[in-house]
Amino acid sequence: MDSVGVRILWSVAITLLLVSWKPMVFAVPSCGRVTSKLTSCLSFINGHEPTNSCCSSVKGLTAMGKTKNDRVAICNCVKQVMKRLNNYDPKRITLLPKKCHVGLKFPPINQDYDCKKVEVDMLMWREQGL
Repeated sequence: MDSVGVRILWSVAITLLLVSWKPMVFAVPSCGRVTSKLTSCLSFINGHEPTNSCCSSVKGLTAMGKTKNDRVAICNCVKQVMKRLNNYDPKRITLLPKKCHVGLKFPPINQDYDCKKVEVDMLMWREQGL
């Protein structure tokens, strides 16, 4: 095959690859996944020390929150779970990462918290060393 034929074949192959290539889109964490992780921390939210299972879940939530959209989705799921609890102190949520030795900070999520500002609150907390 001559060089013109090889160039044409390569051009066709590259064009087919470009046309068939679709970027992978990853969905934000589902509330089902977030809820299953939070379940093990309900005793902590209600005033007890976190269990090893709870701390593993906090680490899992941290790993799921890769992007701002992920963290906003996780925050909204936490709000949904917390609505089901009658009385809880939203400040307990902020203690979880410290108690579980996780480098991330959680804002005090209550029913009025705007999850769209979760990123800003997290950055402010890091700057203030809270």
